[in-house]
Amino acid sequence: MKVPVSWLKEYVDFEDTLEGLADKLTFAGLEVEAIETIGSDFAGVVVGAVLAVEPHPDADKLRLCTVNFGAEEPMQVVCGAPNVEVGGKYPFAPVGTTLPCGIMGMLCAKDELGLGEDHSGLLVLDAALEPGTPFVQVWGDPETVIELEITPNRPDCLSMIGVAREMAVLYGSELKIPAYGISEIDEDVNSEISVRVDDPEKCPRYTARVLKGAKIGPSPEWMQKRLEAAGIRPISNVVDITNYVMLETGHPLHAFDKNFVAGNQIIVRDAKAGEKMYTLDDIERTLTEDMLVIADAEKPTAIAGVMGGGGSEIKDDTTTILLEAAAFETASIRHTAKKLGLSTDSSYRFQRGINADSVEWASRRAAELMCELAGAKVCKGMVDVYPHRKAQREVPFAWKRITSMIGAEIPVADMKRIFQTLEIEIEHDNGETATAFVPSFRLDIEREVDLVEEIARIHGVDHIPANTPLAKVIPTADDSRVRAIAELRDCLQGLGASEILNYTLVNHPLLDLFNKENRESREELPHPISMDQSVMRTSLIPQLVESLGRNHSRQINEACFYELGRVFNRVDGAAVQTETVSLGMMGPVGRSLLEKRAPVSDEEMFLWLKGLVEKLLATQRLHQVSFKVEDRPEFEQGKALSIVLDGETVGCMGLVNQTARAEWRLTGPVAAAELQLEALLKNAFDITKTQDLAQLPSMSRDIALVVDQSVQHEDVVALIQKADPKDLESFGLFDIYQGKGIEKGRKSLAYNFVYRSAKQTLTDKKVNKAHQKLTDFLCEQLGATLREG
Repeated sequence: MKVPVSWLKEYVDFEDTLEGLADKLTFAGLEVEAIETIGSDFAGVVVGAVLAVEPHPDADKLRLCTVNFGAEEPMQVVCGAPNVEVGGKYPFAPVGTTLPCGIMGMLCAKDELGLGEDHSGLLVLDAALEPGTPFVQVWGDPETVIELEITPNRPDCLSMIGVAREMAVLYGSELKIPAYGISEIDEDVNSEISVRVDDPEKCPRYTARVLKGAKIGPSPEWMQKRLEAAGIRPISNVVDITNYVMLETGHPLHAFDKNFVAGNQIIVRDAKAGEKMYTLDDIERTLTEDMLVIADAEKPTAIAGVMGGGGSEIKDDTTTILLEAAAFETASIRHTAKKLGLSTDSSYRFQRGINADSVEWASRRAAELMCELAGAKVCKGMVDVYPHRKAQREVPFAWKRITSMIGAEIPVADMKRIFQTLEIEIEHDNGETATAFVPSFRLDIEREVDLVEEIARIHGVDHIPANTPLAKVIPTADDSRVRAIAELRDCLQGLGASEILNYTLVNHPLLDLFNKENRESREELPHPISMDQSVMRTSLIPQLVESLGRNHSRQINEACFYELGRVFNRVDGAAVQTETVSLGMMGPVGRSLLEKRAPVSDEEMFLWLKGLVEKLLATQRLHQVSFKVEDRPEFEQGKALSIVLDGETVGCMGLVNQTARAEWRLTGPVAAAELQLEALLKNAFDITKTQDLAQLPSMSRDIALVVDQSVQHEDVVALIQKADPKDLESFGLFDIYQGKGIEKGRKSLAYNFVYRSAKQTLTDKKVNKAHQKLTDFLCEQLGATLREG
């Protein structure tokens, strides 16, 4: 929010440097993002009077203008502005004058003087001004503007008076809110307009005033300056007044041309399915049934809290004004604005909350200004639909608990003074506990901890001593799960994976890249702040691959990541939360330095990840593990496995599908896996039995089995375990080959077998006999042949 300092000083007196002011506001919770100066001393710029306008001989869109600027001789300059005319008075920068834009010798628009971004035409000055008058005398001194970042919980500070109220507390000054009064004519407002609110939950309060005899024209210069300094473009006196009062009080308002309100009736209702209307930006909007509209007897005339309609806006010939001031439910406005892709100053404030009790105050202020600046007359009374006025919030608290939570000894008298300056009334005070009665404009104060925050920030967080935190040791507390997760992290780090952390909120397009069929199981936020974060993640894999893709786009050619986090899926209509662990890799992560240049094959990437998963499971003391081929949408067809532990599926792994990889231009294979965290922690604290070191020598044998392409390593493992050869210590797959010398549809699986006896030294004859028996058994069961060579 942009706050012109000169405007702010109308409501509160303070003396401080800009740096001091910025520090006070920031430490009080209103972060100062920027401080800028609008305007300058305008050295050399004067009032110029145009004496003649002639066509330019070489350019159709340019004209030659003769300008009297107070010198002995007028000057001829080139001008391309559409609004230049003979007799007009405009800012003029003679030759030798340097403007912010770097040009000189010209008639000036606002942007060329550093007064905003408006370049639609020259800045028109009062016709009574004398040529040669210094422009600084006309426009005034430079304006300092502070830009504040207002947090969502402080909607009361989205106004000049709201910021001034904070300033009054911080500087111990008096808040000066002018009294707003209006005089009314005899005509009753109820004979002019009627209001019906169909949904008081979405619209807790709606007020309407009728003003007659208004004359539409430009707003006064002082108002235009303030609006522009605050970032709003002036339009006309009535529209500018609604924007001015919104900035002043924090309450958005809307002015209708009453002659275009059919049936003299306002109906606040939900839109009809497929209903359409043109908004003020001249775009036709298609509405849905969950959007609130302001309608007349025939059609919608505005999207409640977001933007007015194109049929009933204030025009040059408008004379009768219907002034709306209302309060709308925050979630409804947020949903509508996001769904329509509309973000306005009005919706920005309604999304954060409006004080329904002071709606009439803002309406009265706007009516007063319309009488003063547009010559309007206010009809007697105001239509006010406010069926459920909220009681003042009461927050019980304990004085000692406030100081203990802050960690500073603040006298009760000082805390009472702070509450008084914040307009928080204290009652039922018995010296230990009390009740705070919260003013209606402080929508954020609901609990005792909110009162603690108020005392801390006004007392000054820089005045709170930096005490050493104390930790309590609870002997009976069970931290085994925490320690198990810490060990799991150490294990993953030791296996070469780096930890990443992502938000739990994602979006449908990201999830669709991996699985389009699970939309019904996704948990959506009803009113997301951002459509990019509108769905609870159903898996860690999409963000894992996204992280790999982002690294790849920054020339990181290899990476191995893991993440521990929660995923959310709807089961039988209810959201179920599960903790999982994901693993992902890209590039030549499994190769030594000298082998990294060659492209990585799908088979290599798949086996690297499978080996990593197997090693992880082994270090977690999980041995009854098997893998089952199972196609899944997030992986390439035929290149995915389910991970089975003790007969139960606890995860999956595979090569990420082409559609997802293409999103981040990942041309090489990418492997990913996801496992249930609880399954990994199942045996975390099992004690592994020690084994005696081998005392006798071993013998090894290799075989290469040529089998059908459908045979999996798991099948071979199962058969070896079934045969259970005597003295077989270990075995492992060390090569898979398809190519020259192997029939089509078949492949070679090469295994190494290690034999060792704990009792005696084995002989070749004994090992050969056992090994031949195992080989014959495998060939018979698998229909395999031995590969020669």
